[in-house]
Amino acid sequence: MAMSPTSASRIVASLLDEELIKEVHLSQGEEVGRKATYFVPNEHAVFSVGVEIDIGIIRVGLMNLVGDLFVDHSFKTETDEIEKVVEFIERTVSNLILEANISSDRVIGVCVGLPGLIDNELGIVELSAQFNWKQVSLQQMIADKLPYNIYIDNELKLKALAEYVSTSLSYENVVMIGFGNGVGSALITNGEIYRGKDNVSGEIGHMTLDPYGVHCTCGNFGCLQTYIAVDFLLDEASRTRPIKNMDELVESYKQGDRLAVNIIEKAATYAAIAINNVVCAYNPDAVFLSGCLIEDYPEIRALVIEKHLNSTSFPEARSFELQVTQLKGNGVVQGAALSVQRKFIKNLYFKDGA
Repeated sequence: MAMSPTSASRIVASLLDEELIKEVHLSQGEEVGRKATYFVPNEHAVFSVGVEIDIGIIRVGLMNLVGDLFVDHSFKTETDEIEKVVEFIERTVSNLILEANISSDRVIGVCVGLPGLIDNELGIVELSAQFNWKQVSLQQMIADKLPYNIYIDNELKLKALAEYVSTSLSYENVVMIGFGNGVGSALITNGEIYRGKDNVSGEIGHMTLDPYGVHCTCGNFGCLQTYIAVDFLLDEASRTRPIKNMDELVESYKQGDRLAVNIIEKAATYAAIAINNVVCAYNPDAVFLSGCLIEDYPEIRALVIEKHLNSTSFPEARSFELQVTQLKGNGVVQGAALSVQRKFIKNLYFKDGA
């Protein structure tokens, strides 16, 4: 729909008043007639904060209006106790804003991403199996400490948003699947996060494969993540001999150890099945693989992709592109900061209702 010159002028005037855009002069040689006026976003007008809570790690970043993550830090810290996590976020965010010499009125919000079932409307962590948190009012707890708009969301949904925005290819529907400390998926359709009724869309990690299987941290038995997630792989390996971490398990796999080969081969098989099932459910343009098992261990990544390619024969299997995330460690932080920007822009008010 075409916009009238009057409406466009009102919008530009409002953006100028808020200092969200600035006038620039472009050198174009000799001009005839009235000189054109050009406007670009004022990258220093407002800033958003993205935070990720991971197991033993908290990542924080500051993003300007044009989407540049110009501050990006990762901190190793205890994440078992929610009160200590909130205090760490308060201290870290406050210090980073102070160090960046940003006035508080320029900070449009803070978004925190973490794994689990998140009520993003009420700001409640309904269940995060990785942290054993249930019914935690995380948004309010942080809002009591920081003088900004606070949002919380599922970390994989935020990372999928960042991947969608950053990719140079034009996709309408993108799915991200995470294989790591948990298992999940997130769908971006036409540039928006698909959430479902209660923001639990994509929680494939808790789809039941075997009702008589291993007990999951969610309380059910035989969930998909009990066959793929890191802790369950290490638990299975430790039944035979002590295995400290994934590095040790993968090294044993590379050396041809039968136990390690069996565990990782089985996990890769279930991961390939998960990819196929997600494609059948969503029929996306592209699937991006992420998570520490994919990003940190090329042997596992290659095995999952190989098993997926060897196990697909239905037509839909060739209708999408399978890629690996390019965002690496700061993807959730990027997505969190971007989500704050989007909320801010959607709520902009223009003069005279234009």
